[in-house]
Amino acid sequence: MAVTLASLPLCTEARAQEQRGPDFRERIAAPEKALELKVGAGYTQGFGNLAPGRAMPRVVGAGLGVGVDADYRMNRHWSLGIEGQYQEFGSQDNSGARGLAGNVGATYHFTPVMRGDPWIRIGTGYRMLWETEPGLVPSVTTMRHGFELGAAKVGYDVRLSEDIAIAPVVGADVNLFLWQSVNNGSSSSFTNGQVATVVYSGLQGRFDMGGNRTGTGVTAGTPLPITSAQVPEPTPAPVAATPPPTTPVAPSIAVSEDIRRQCELSIGAIDKAPKFQFDKAELLPEDYAVLDQIATCFSNGPMKGLNMTLVGRADPRGTVEYNQALGAERANAVATYLEGRGVETAQVSTTSRGKLDATGHDEATWAVDRRVDILNR
Repeated sequence: MAVTLASLPLCTEARAQEQRGPDFRERIAAPEKALELKVGAGYTQGFGNLAPGRAMPRVVGAGLGVGVDADYRMNRHWSLGIEGQYQEFGSQDNSGARGLAGNVGATYHFTPVMRGDPWIRIGTGYRMLWETEPGLVPSVTTMRHGFELGAAKVGYDVRLSEDIAIAPVVGADVNLFLWQSVNNGSSSSFTNGQVATVVYSGLQGRFDMGGNRTGTGVTAGTPLPITSAQVPEPTPAPVAATPPPTTPVAPSIAVSEDIRRQCELSIGAIDKAPKFQFDKAELLPEDYAVLDQIATCFSNGPMKGLNMTLVGRADPRGTVEYNQALGAERANAVATYLEGRGVETAQVSTTSRGKLDATGHDEATWAVDRRVDILNR
C-alpha cells in the first residue's frame, strides 16, 4: 500500500485534534434552588493580637483546619448559607491550641455555567480560641472569644459533573476579641478589643442536591434531528438542525440576515470570512468589535430581550465526534464573551454542527468552515 508524503500532515493534524485536553470554558448546567454541601481541609494560622500582651502567632501557629458549609443555591450566581470550621494549631507558649468559628455568608459564582467557575464568599460570625497552659495540674484552659467581623474566601470550582465540584480555596477573616474565661470559673472583658486575623488555604469539595440544573441552552440527551446521511458515525453530542444562510461579519463570526439588518452590521469582504485557527476555539482580536456591537444590540438595542442561538462549526478534518466538541467550544467562547458584555445568559443557547456542513477542500476554504453562526430565534 502506497502512502504519499502529502497525506501525512492531514493525518498528524487529525491526531493532534483528538489529543486535546479538557477545556474549563465548556458549558455545564448550573444548580438552582438546590442544597449545597461543602467540606474542606487545609492549612491555617493566626496573626495579630489575641489578648493584651498576647500575640496570636505565639499561641495560634501553623495548624490544620477542617470545615463544613451548608448553603441554599437560590439561582445560578448566588447562594446563602452557614459555615463552621474547627482548627488545631501548633503553639510556642502552650501545650494545646484550638479554635472554632462559625458564620453566615453569601457566595457569588462568576461563571456558573462553565466547567471552570471562580467564586467569592463573604460572611460574618463569631470566633472562639482555647489555649491550655503547660505544666499545670490541674491544667488551665483559657478561652478568648469575640466577633468575626468579616470573612472572605475565594475559590475556583473545577466541576466534575453537574452535581460535584472541587476547588482550591484561600481565605482570611478579621476578628475582634472582647472576652476571656478560664476553666477555673473566672472571666473578664478586655478594655480594648483585640484585632486579629486567621488565614486559610486548602481544598474544598462541593456536592449539590435537589433543585434544578439549567443554563447550557441545550438539553442533554435530546439532540435535534439530523439525517443518517449526514452522520457517518454515531455521536452523543447535541447537533443543531441545518441553520439558514449566514453572512460573515468578522473573522470568526457569521450572522443571520435579520441580525445583520437589525444590528446594522456592515458586511465584510470575502477575505474576512470566518477563520478560527486550526484546532483552536479562541476568538481573534478582529472579532471583538463586531461582538461588542451584537452584545449592545441584544442588551440595549433593537433586539433587546430577544434570544439567539450560537452554532459552532469546524472544518472537515478529524472525526465527527471530535469536531462536534470543537464546534461546541467555539460556540461557548462566543457565548462567554457576549454574556460578559451584558447579554443575559437566558438569551443565549449554544449548539454545534461540527463538520457536518463543511465544504472546504484546502486551507483557504477550510478557514471558512471554522466559524460560529449567530442566529435569532
